[in-house]
Amino acid sequence: MLSTVSETIRKYNMLSPGERVLVALSGGADSVSLLVALKELGYQVFAVHVNHHLRGEESDRDEAFCKSLCERLGVDLFVEHVDVVSYCEKTGKSVEESARILRYVALNKHACGCKIATAHNLDDCFETTLFNLVRGCGIGGLTGIPPVRDNIVRPLIGTRRAEILEFLKSRNESYVTDSTNLEDDCSRNIIRLNVIPELERINPSLLKTYKSSLENFENAESYIDKEAERLLGISENGFPEGCDDFILATALSKILRKNGIEPSKPKIDELKELVRTGGKVNLKKGVYAVSKDRKLKIIGEPEPVPEPMQLSDTGDFIWGTMLIEFTEISQFDISTYNKRSLKWLMDKDRLCGSLVVRAYSGSEKIKLMGNGFSSTVKKLLAGVPAEKRKLIPIISDDQGAVFVKGYGVSERVSCTDKTTVALKINVREKFDKRDE
Repeated sequence: MLSTVSETIRKYNMLSPGERVLVALSGGADSVSLLVALKELGYQVFAVHVNHHLRGEESDRDEAFCKSLCERLGVDLFVEHVDVVSYCEKTGKSVEESARILRYVALNKHACGCKIATAHNLDDCFETTLFNLVRGCGIGGLTGIPPVRDNIVRPLIGTRRAEILEFLKSRNESYVTDSTNLEDDCSRNIIRLNVIPELERINPSLLKTYKSSLENFENAESYIDKEAERLLGISENGFPEGCDDFILATALSKILRKNGIEPSKPKIDELKELVRTGGKVNLKKGVYAVSKDRKLKIIGEPEPVPEPMQLSDTGDFIWGTMLIEFTEISQFDISTYNKRSLKWLMDKDRLCGSLVVRAYSGSEKIKLMGNGFSSTVKKLLAGVPAEKRKLIPIISDDQGAVFVKGYGVSERVSCTDKTTVALKINVREKFDKRDE
């Protein structure tokens, strides 16, 4: 199994040799094998266990197991307790989605610039592909769970569950079992417990065959994505006559997502017809698509610009539709971070006065860490639709902008080898949907 994990990490450029990485540790076979494998491969691992308090004594059993395991392996463990039920009541979201959101918030709280490794494996990926097919999907749905998403990596994504269990047996490592995974009372469990065993009767090498097909799906998705981006690059002059229908659909899907609209086949078909004939259609309340001469624009009522808000050093803050997470890193050691991670870290002692989150102001300038030159914030955001620019959070201190979402921190407040306390910034949509 170690060779498969090592090859997966290399193939998708997940981690650098010896890199510090956070393991999301549930105590189940997959996450235990991930922790042990990464440790044996020489990575600096630490772990976070999230207790969702959804299974009573079983949840507490899992927490106790993770504590004992990490103590025995000499791995630092952080435990987070989340109230999923209260979150469901406040937001109206399902238990599964609420648990996922709170879990990733907890993991990011401790990541501090490190990658987060989750234990999704090849079986999970196949289950997701089947689930997407049942619901209806495009080429992207066939690829299942992405190996890398933002700061999340999945080193086991090419490893079968049978290999994982054999690996744990060879290491004499125990694990806990979530009893809810053994009940066929939800779609995923029905697929795992009932559908896949029948498919394996037809093809005993099912997962091996799927792994080969998956590479084809990924290559196809990559090609289509590049062609769709190329089409978008020339679409300002109008979508060309005779462009490939599927590439056009993918490009239109990207346009919808950029404007906060979930793509669907009816919406995409409607936009394709609009490009051909011209006119105007309603996409959602207050948002319209307008087309003339095969040019397409999304227009709508501008969202109100949130008022400036003062921030404290640590904690979570909501500004408009954005969740801003501040995490303090004491005893900071710059040698444990790469350049990409440092873009989101500020030296607490270099800040001047209080921090404020606000919209950008006129032609204000910022010298981003590593750029070597100053640029106006307006120029940085030139690629953002004009009506959206004022919704991009800018964080400033008494001397001006120190952070721009999507670009990082100012050189003026960046961390150096003299930094002792750092502040990590993570900005995302409040209820950004997470992969399972």
